Amino acid sequence: MDATYLTTLSLVVSFLGGGIIGALVNYVRAERSEKRERQIKFLDEQIRNLYGPLYYWVSQIERLFEINKRFLDAYDAEFVREKWAKDPATQESVRAKSGLTIDLANKYIAEVEDKNLEIRKILDSQYSHIDPDDIELFLLFYEHDVRKKVEIGEDGKLKTPGMIYYEVGQIAFIRPEFIARVKEKFLGKKSQLDGLIHGQSVKEWLKSLF
Repeated sequence: MDATYLTTLSLVVSFLGGGIIGALVNYVRAERSEKRERQIKFLDEQIRNLYGPLYYWVSQIERLFEINKRFLDAYDAEFVREKWAKDPATQESVRAKSGLTIDLANKYIAEVEDKNLEIRKILDSQYSHIDPDDIELFLLFYEHDVRKKVEIGEDGKLKTPGMIYYEVGQIAFIRPEFIARVKEKFLGKKSQLDGLIHGQSVKEWLKSLF
């Protein structure tokens, strides 16, 4: 086998090798770009359709609980700790005003139930966007929401016998950990999405390919 043939063969192999490497680099670039675009698209859909709307409603619910607490704190200060005169006229006035205060406080809790209905609609329609680690907690929200409809009458009174109710477990309008998880996930996903879109320079991204 003469030297000319070997030189020619070496040049061909070298040329093909360079072409293959170039093709592989382009493939890796395209694959990573597509993966990044898929991540951006899915995160955007999760935020817009699920975690964003949930964040909106749980933030309103937190505010309603705060208003309710302010009414109850005022009730305690005005009607429990305050020493009112014992005469019938004063006591009747106090009872009327204290009853009205409790009724108003309860109306804010009734508003929470309306927000829970919106949350339930979102969860039912956007279940495909729920993170796997959120499923159990969101099912717990569903459980309590169903129990309120089944076990509490239209007059607001509990239908379940007391001993059974405490054995099965108390009903929560919405659990604090549900609110905390929704807020954590929304803010985390928003930050992650911003990072994918803006956080990495083109130069840094190209360096990561090699």
